[in-house]
Amino acid sequence: MAKHFVITGATGNIGTALVHELLGQGHKVTAVARASARLDALAQAGATTRPGNLHDVAFLTEVLRGADAAFLMIPPNPTAPDVLAHMQQVGQAMTEAVRAAGLAQAVHLSSIGADLPAGTGPVVGLYHQEARLNAVEGLAVAHLRPAYFMENLLANVGLIQHMGSMGSGMSPDLAFPMVATRDIAAKAAGLLQHGFEAGSVHYILGPQNYSMQDAARAIGAAIGRPELPYVQFPYADAKQGMIGAGLSESMASLYDEMTRNMNEEKVMVHESRTAESSSSTTMSEFAGAVFAPAFQGAAGRPV
Repeated sequence: MAKHFVITGATGNIGTALVHELLGQGHKVTAVARASARLDALAQAGATTRPGNLHDVAFLTEVLRGADAAFLMIPPNPTAPDVLAHMQQVGQAMTEAVRAAGLAQAVHLSSIGADLPAGTGPVVGLYHQEARLNAVEGLAVAHLRPAYFMENLLANVGLIQHMGSMGSGMSPDLAFPMVATRDIAAKAAGLLQHGFEAGSVHYILGPQNYSMQDAARAIGAAIGRPELPYVQFPYADAKQGMIGAGLSESMASLYDEMTRNMNEEKVMVHESRTAESSSSTTMSEFAGAVFAPAFQGAAGRPV
């Protein structure tokens, strides 16, 4: 039976894939995001689009009212002067709107590490958002806790072009779970369509753990640079590089905290993988299907 789903963050990697998946299954989809060409494209694909600001409780309440279920996320704002304050403001507004609209079901995009109250960088904001949504009377919510996005590796496109290497503050041989965003969208679509236990938590951990060296090997093979090296930057240099790339001091500091604690294997590294939490896209598949076209496009070559 066709249902009506509201998708927040609809123009991101996960949201766009989720909108297309649900439309393909014959559902009515309302896509919510800031006005953009990407949102216009979703309208052309058959979605109802509602451009707006997730800080706006009245707007979001109106959008959510009458929906069968919603996909809820706090869109990242890496330039916010205080990232955790931004996440709190959006999260509280979203929770107020959910309560006011009487929404009955929601899938919430959280993260691996959201069970911890500190030490996980920006993920701390999602620890608090899970608690807010769990406290809404009458709402059945499922929390998605995906691992490190493979798409985060796209930040290396410029480095490869200008320095001939990949690099970050992450230890080169630390293996940890990484997941393609298309697999997160697929999991969200399944939960929205088929239901879930209220308050349930769903990890999405990819097919295996990968190190940054593993990622460099797969990406190097996909872009025709089989000897592509990965360089671990000193923490201070990595942080300055993030700020130079446009991130706020706040976001760079949170990523620095997360990286240090992952390198020390304190957080987000050793989650047990099960059949339910595994997802299918391999690093090699991601490198060929997503990274290589982005790299070629940035280099001005035909994709």
